[in-house]
Amino acid sequence: MDFAILGPVQVTDARRPVRLAAKARAVLSVFLLHPNTVLTRDRLITSVWDDPPRSALPNLQTYLTALRRAAIEVETVPHGYRLCLGPDRLDALAFEEAVREARLEAARGEPATANRLFARALALWRGRPAEDVTLAATVQARIAELEERRESARLGWIDVRLRLGLYDELVGELTALVEAAPLNERLWHRLMLALHRAGRRAEALEAYRRARSVLVAELALEPGQELRELHAAVLDDGPVPAPELEPVREPAWTGICLLPADIADLAGRERETGDLVAALDAPDARDATGGRAPAIVTVSGPPGVGKTTLAVHVAHLVRDRYPDGQLFVRLHGASASPRDPSDLLAELLRALGVHSAGVPASTEERAATYRAMIADRAVLVLLDDAAGEAQVQPLIPGTPRSAVLLTSRGPLPALPGAVTYALDVPTRAGARALLAGVAGADRVASDPEAAEAILDACGRLPLALRIAGARLATRPAWPLAELARRLADASALNELRAGHLDVRATFEASYATLSPPARRAFRLLGSVAADGVAAWTVAALAGASAYDVDGSLEELAVAGLITAGAADAAAQPRYRMHDLLRGFAGELFRAEESGERRTAALRRVAAEARARAAGAAAELPLAFAPPPPDLPPRTPPCPEGGSWLAAERGVLVAVAEAAARAGLVGEAAGLAYALAPFLVVRGFHDDAVRMLGTVADAAGAAGDTVTETRLRLVSADAEVDRRRAGTVADEFRCLLGRSSRAGDQHGAAYALLGVAATLEQDLGSALAAATLAAERFQALGDGHGLLSAWTEIAGIQCFLGRHDAAGATCRLALAHLDGHSALHRARFLRVLGIACYETGRVEEAIGHYRTSLGLCRELRWETGERLSLHRLAQAEAALGRHDTAIGMLAQCAQMFVNVGDTRGQALISYTLGQISRWRGDEQVALAHFTTCLDRLDPLNEHIWSARTRDQIARSRAALR
Repeated sequence: MDFAILGPVQVTDARRPVRLAAKARAVLSVFLLHPNTVLTRDRLITSVWDDPPRSALPNLQTYLTALRRAAIEVETVPHGYRLCLGPDRLDALAFEEAVREARLEAARGEPATANRLFARALALWRGRPAEDVTLAATVQARIAELEERRESARLGWIDVRLRLGLYDELVGELTALVEAAPLNERLWHRLMLALHRAGRRAEALEAYRRARSVLVAELALEPGQELRELHAAVLDDGPVPAPELEPVREPAWTGICLLPADIADLAGRERETGDLVAALDAPDARDATGGRAPAIVTVSGPPGVGKTTLAVHVAHLVRDRYPDGQLFVRLHGASASPRDPSDLLAELLRALGVHSAGVPASTEERAATYRAMIADRAVLVLLDDAAGEAQVQPLIPGTPRSAVLLTSRGPLPALPGAVTYALDVPTRAGARALLAGVAGADRVASDPEAAEAILDACGRLPLALRIAGARLATRPAWPLAELARRLADASALNELRAGHLDVRATFEASYATLSPPARRAFRLLGSVAADGVAAWTVAALAGASAYDVDGSLEELAVAGLITAGAADAAAQPRYRMHDLLRGFAGELFRAEESGERRTAALRRVAAEARARAAGAAAELPLAFAPPPPDLPPRTPPCPEGGSWLAAERGVLVAVAEAAARAGLVGEAAGLAYALAPFLVVRGFHDDAVRMLGTVADAAGAAGDTVTETRLRLVSADAEVDRRRAGTVADEFRCLLGRSSRAGDQHGAAYALLGVAATLEQDLGSALAAATLAAERFQALGDGHGLLSAWTEIAGIQCFLGRHDAAGATCRLALAHLDGHSALHRARFLRVLGIACYETGRVEEAIGHYRTSLGLCRELRWETGERLSLHRLAQAEAALGRHDTAIGMLAQCAQMFVNVGDTRGQALISYTLGQISRWRGDEQVALAHFTTCLDRLDPLNEHIWSARTRDQIARSRAALR
């Protein structure tokens, strides 16, 4: 697909025009005016609308979709969108390429080739850029820039043709041009020159008279020196030289090195060093036009991550590749007053030998002089702490032998042709090496545990590690454990300062540069101890929409205070923050937000989190407690909801805990109740127990014993789910007594069912308790509780050998599943399969197992999947399909190993023992049964331990 912007906008696919609606064409025009550039949503909106409507953002998404449907490959990238094109697909890029080659050929003394190239470039222009599209006023500067480049190219073409003696051709063209632009002295100069060279002296003098008349009348100015000197030469009928095409300047300076001192042994950054050295030489560090631009490599990362140290180290390593010089300037991008490009250029020019009086006045002239002085040389330019692309662009050399290595706290996506390297904290080994390099290797090796604690407290941030190492080095009597204790007991930031190095001060410098909305967004991020957040979290904390906080998040990313990573499992952009930065943000949240505002922010985010979590978890069973009245109905398996919960798990847990600590018991409990089923089903039992315990403690402290009891019920059930029923037996009895005394019959029914789940050594009592609980749930109209009771009853009946009764219980439950989670169906089908298998109906059992297995996979319930797959393998083996069964068991065993489930691994060994016996190999069967018994926990697996001992005895008897 080809594009044209130098005139009416054209899009062709295989030479056939592509039709687009007006606004979609406008959005496309903005991309074509800024090819290969990342454009934010805000920039696109303000480029298309002078006064954006309220619906601008959804409208923009619609137009982007229309472009993609037309096969126009607009990419979604961090911070915005980009349309990547080369000179072979866009006329504006082809024009720039042809002009660049033409000027190079002219400088080489090849005017005929330059003439052809200039002609090709100017022929691409069909009118004013995007002249048939309505765009906002903000785009007009870019259009004017393109037109200025066209006029500059036209003047260069005129000069080339003057060299070639094409005077008659030029006279007519220049006459028309001066009529259109009568104040352009350069055009009058070329017209006079062409007339004089063509032997038309009188007309040349008349041209001067007309030019002077216009300038005096319109501007009250006499012609400039160049035009006056040409007039004098024509009057004298003397020789008039053609304009210089490319003035040649002899070098006024020799190799120069402005780099700061290197660190002799930069520990912990070996991989990053190699990557950057390679990037400065890589083909993709050059632009798409074949390597005619300097290599540009940007190193971005949060404050304190060691960008400058690494960049200086790399610059010293590659000095021999740039023998003409290594330049260095600090741009102070992270300060409240980043340096102006004009001042930076003046500094560089003075370093290159230009006297202060000879430094041009304007930024453009300084940039031109700077580029001219280093043109065609091998110079490395190190730009430290850039504020943005606009600050950096004038400092980029113009020829390919040079290279630029720059650092910035945020990425610079709109810098054309740049290779971006996002610098993260070093690996644990690298961080340990860095600490050892400052504090001493023997010192660090003397107490590895304390050293690891220091690494964790510093979040492996190089600045923090250097400070920690410096404090240890200046206190040789200090044990590492003392610093580790200080970093853990107090705010780590209070301990992380030494001399002029101060982590908090470094963070404060970046924070001070932010706008008020971005500062508040940063503070709010400190309220929740989450590793990464999506925009909805910040929006909820701020009481705003995601669109409203988008600009603040982008500003934080540019400042390096957050990292905009790739999209998460739910396709949301995720923003991450270093642990120390989060601690700093938390300090600011507590110091600068009033208590009322802090509480309101946490209340908003907890309510939003609960609503989202409840909706996303609607495919799962309810938590093991009396359900609140406003939960949404259960739904069929929903991958989108599960993906969202997986992506947001850490945030949701952190929000629940933060709300609980802030005394928002109701909000925290609602979120914990909604989230707990997902955590348990997906195997995040530690998260569930910790979160539920935190919220329950807060409820107890607030005197809300009902909420506390119900949260502890859910927590105890999570322990049962991971086969730790014995550890919560007393807890369930205590909760039963507490609920009964409080008159909470509903809570007591759940506690009674929990007690039943812990009576593995007294199955008769367990069955009686579960049956009584079922009766109470039925009386209370709690369908979820009733299904939970039937699950327990069916399992106990199987263990008691009452398989027909277990099957009847499962069929009864299956008839009552409407409106409940499909996970119940998967569970009852598996138990029904067991009942069928144990009563000789193996084929029927296989059908139930397969249906259960399919549901488990749809629900992404890995525990159920493992159990159903194991049972299916056992049934396949019973029908003599041993190889099929062994293959399934191998797959299932790996699943148990992956999650550290030794009980599951033990049961796999039990089934392999059965298969070996069926195959007639009792010796191998004995080995498998023995392995099973060794892996079982005798305190929590009484039934399976007893069964396995029976099988071992049977094998030994058969082998006598």
